[in-house]
Amino acid sequence: MKRLYLPLTLLLVLIYFSLAGGRNWLGPLDVFTGLFDPQDFIIHELRLPRVLIAVGSGAALGMAGALMQGLTRNPLATPDIIGVTQGAGLGFSIALLSDLALLPGAALGAGGAMLAVATLSRGRTPLAFVLFGIGVGATCAAATAVIITSVPDAEASTALIWLSGSLSHANIATAMWLWVVLIAGLVWVAFYQHTLALLWLGDDVMTALGTNVVNTRTMILGVVTGLTAASTLAVGPIGFLAFVSAPLAQAITRSEPPALWPAAATGACLLTAADLCARLLAPIVVFPTGLIMSLIGAPYLIFFLWRERRQARS
Repeated sequence: MKRLYLPLTLLLVLIYFSLAGGRNWLGPLDVFTGLFDPQDFIIHELRLPRVLIAVGSGAALGMAGALMQGLTRNPLATPDIIGVTQGAGLGFSIALLSDLALLPGAALGAGGAMLAVATLSRGRTPLAFVLFGIGVGATCAAATAVIITSVPDAEASTALIWLSGSLSHANIATAMWLWVVLIAGLVWVAFYQHTLALLWLGDDVMTALGTNVVNTRTMILGVVTGLTAASTLAVGPIGFLAFVSAPLAQAITRSEPPALWPAAATGACLLTAADLCARLLAPIVVFPTGLIMSLIGAPYLIFFLWRERRQARS
């Protein structure tokens, strides 16, 4: 737990600045008293819901990414790379258009994308798994775009803001649903922590140690689907966050893979910082938080692929 001190301390600092920062900056005393005053509009209606969703979604995606990287032993196999996030977005769009419950719709979309990737890549290499995932993600994103073009302009505008990864419509009700799913996932991870720590050792070692590999894989895929769906419902498809969180957490805390708890804390820090930057850069207009994450994650993906190619040549 000592390795969590740095990301958790940074997260507390970011939470304070997220509550204090904006068009109207608040002092420490104003933030403290506002938290205990339900009538404080700035804290309870504008900023606290965004902070709760940013922290919860970041932790959920960080944990989901670390679980998938550990399960596949492939740093590229994260929900935002292999199409699960895009599948959740497609499920959300269909549920929105059909006036159905949004969380089940996002969960079904994420689960369907996960099932499609697993089926198409069965018996193939880890690279094939990633490539099929990219294809499934592109298909889901295209289908979502087609759906949005067929809805009324008002709904289309709302959906486009959501698809860009925005917390501008954050509210306490959405935050509560997100945290219910997140806490359930974290409790499951804590209960199976010893088994999950063996993921990077390989299936043979896990089987020799008495672990039911099939059941473990099934449960991990279910938890990843739930965390991704809840996060996508709350903030939209946020790219690269799940991909970046675990490697960055390992570098900061010097934790061994899969570094589940550090990845969750780092993911929460990244999304909270990205949302704070989005609000400070454009305090009046809606500036997508997902764009900030793309500016962080895309260069890292390029660096990762360049480093892998260089190591393969050496």
